[in-house]
Amino acid sequence: METRLGFNMLRGVIITLVVSLVLLWPLLARGANNKTAQDVVKEQLPPQTATFGPSFWDRTMFIADINAFFTLSHLNKAGTLGGGQLNAVLAPVYRFNPKSYFILMYDGHYYRKRDFYSDEIGPKERKEFMAHTFQPMFRKDFGRHNAYSITPSVFYTATYNKDIDAARWQDGLYNYRDLGVSLQFDRRGFLDRLGKVSLTAQYYRRRYPNYASLLSLTGLDLRNPVTGQSEINVEKNEKDYHGILFKGNYLHLKPLGFSVKGQYSVLYKNLDDKKVVGSDGVLTSEGEKGYLNTLSVDTWYTFDIGGGLKVGLGLVGSFNRSNQNYYDAMQTLTLADDEFTPSYYDYNLYKLEPSLSYTLANYPLTLRVSYAYQKTLYRHRKAQYPNGVYKDEKQRDKEHDLSMGFQYEFSRNWSILGQWEYVSAESNNDDERVYRYDYTINNFSLGVSLRY
Repeated sequence: METRLGFNMLRGVIITLVVSLVLLWPLLARGANNKTAQDVVKEQLPPQTATFGPSFWDRTMFIADINAFFTLSHLNKAGTLGGGQLNAVLAPVYRFNPKSYFILMYDGHYYRKRDFYSDEIGPKERKEFMAHTFQPMFRKDFGRHNAYSITPSVFYTATYNKDIDAARWQDGLYNYRDLGVSLQFDRRGFLDRLGKVSLTAQYYRRRYPNYASLLSLTGLDLRNPVTGQSEINVEKNEKDYHGILFKGNYLHLKPLGFSVKGQYSVLYKNLDDKKVVGSDGVLTSEGEKGYLNTLSVDTWYTFDIGGGLKVGLGLVGSFNRSNQNYYDAMQTLTLADDEFTPSYYDYNLYKLEPSLSYTLANYPLTLRVSYAYQKTLYRHRKAQYPNGVYKDEKQRDKEHDLSMGFQYEFSRNWSILGQWEYVSAESNNDDERVYRYDYTINNFSLGVSLRY
């Protein structure tokens, strides 16, 4: 009787969760799936267990991590949008010898939902997005117990947007293409047998094939009489840049007790054509440059309760610095109301994210809840009134993110995932003639996950 009663109660809980979480939204950057494509490959290919033998098939393996979801997304003042999401990491692997691998990795993402992205000035809405990355890698293990690895690679990324002004994939204004090289060093057993450290250096070139400055679209070709160079087309490819990225990661993962994951990264950007604007609104000869520093630390403690109770806290801090200014002529003929803002893109950001998850002892069901608070503080940029007039206060943006979800593992490789996410954004910038600073989104999804 007690067994049947317990089963009925559990069944009731599961039914309630499924009904309440129907069409829930999975977060790409948090929770159980907070892993990069490189993390997935490294987990599936530890040196001590990888296959090696005399034949071709003994030397090959295939890694796959695929998530597919039905989605429903509601944005206030805009309505509800049905869609889906697909994330896939696919990596055929060939092992030349016991310490050398060739990995051809594909990392792809697609979603249709209500979403906002930043063009570095403000949030803009889009309804569909996809990204494709191809990265052939060569990994060499060395050292005692193969504890060290070095992995050179090249990569190509193509992104496509369907924003509110673009009906076709190829028309997205902020579509971009990356082509670059990467070198990664890994050390397993760092400090103790559970510690892992990773150091990565990347160089890439980013192009925006559909983005051209408004001046270059006029068709004019006003040339400087001294240099003979066009003064109009000087910023034709103003979004394109060369990027150098350095990052370091540390992971100490324990099945029970305290675990920590940290990353520090610095990105340096050197724009191809963009010139720094002066205090008089005239372009200078100085090119735009900037760098972004980010530190993130995720900690969690796993209690031996049921199948595991995890209490976590994530912290993120970043600051962006640029030599670019901003000159606003206020769409008037007079100079009296013009507004010049030095270091317009400089900001400091911090994020706090507590989380809780619980796995049932005798049932492969995990429940999760998390909350994130993020605040962006601009150092010089002023907030504006609805008519565009500037306030006497710096711009401050806030975002609240609450999510609840579940994961049911019905086999070694397959899982059912569901999640609800509530996002609320607010700002003291009230000028929404072009951008939207205040909004709320409810995202829902339900889908399956395959790891092979």
